[in-house]
Formats: sequence, structure tokens, C-alpha cells
Amino acid sequence: MVKTTINLDDEIYAEIVKESVEKYGSTRNMSKIINQRLRKSDAGKGGKRIVFKVREDLASLDADKEIKKGWEGSSK
Repeated sequence: MVKTTINLDDEIYAEIVKESVEKYGSTRNMSKIINQRLRKSDAGKGGKRIVFKVREDLASLDADKEIKKGWEGSSK
């Protein structure tokens, strides 16, 4: 088990606290609630990939370099 700190939106935090108190009687098991929700959302994906086509004239470009170039150009 790994311990970490995460920042949750207030509404999400309130939902998790409420569910933890209802199911387990305290907030000590909030991690169980979060893990259950993440497993459910992961299971629903079914390993599907997003597929898209790139125009032939763009296929040879390095996406990382193009993004960086665009980022640098917009910050000037």
C-alpha cells in the first residue's frame, strides 16, 4: 500500500466522506471508497482505444516538437 496526498474538489470530498460514514461509520475508510470508485471507472473502459486519422502531410511531424513550438510562439 502506498500513501500519498491528493487534492479533491469540495463536492467530491463531501460525497466520499458521506459514503464512508454511511458504510463504515467513520471517515477512516475513505481510501476504500476511492479505490472502489477508481476500480469501477477503470472496469468500464474495457481497454478501448481512441483511434483517429492524421492527415498525410502531418503524419511525419513530431507532435512533442510541434506542441513545444506552438507553446513558445504563444508566450511571446
